[in-house]
Amino acid sequence: KIISILTGDFLSPYLLSSIDRGRGMMEALVETPLDYVIWGNHEADIDHETTCQHVKYFHERGGIWINSNMTSHNAMEFQKDYDVVEVGNRKIGLVAVLSNDPALYAPNAFGGAKIDDPWETLAKYKTYLEEDQGCDVVLPCEHLYVP
Repeated sequence: KIISILTGDFLSPYLLSSIDRGRGMMEALVETPLDYVIWGNHEADIDHETTCQHVKYFHERGGIWINSNMTSHNAMEFQKDYDVVEVGNRKIGLVAVLSNDPALYAPNAFGGAKIDDPWETLAKYKTYLEEDQGCDVVLPCEHLYVP
């Protein structure tokens, strides 16, 4: 089984996004055999309302946006905090974390959603997915800045 995951920074920075606020990229992504996307810090470069529309658009077209450590995000209803993929008789848990380094973001990034500590989030979901969901492996999808 092949799973494709894009780990952030796809709405920005690219030249067209300064004009269309990521619309062209989202239209391309839904035409690509892409299963999952996660947040990158540059998704906060697009105005929040437009970004929420992109999340909904991706969801409506069958994509899965995983967001494990910013679950207070306004468009969380169109995201999953984790996913479980079955491969044969194995279960693989997918979690996605974004850097919470405040130096990466302008004030009120992501509409003011709180970004939880990625390492604590990974530990929490590893335990939950292994113990409560019976996952054999937990795959962390990360967009982290580690100086």
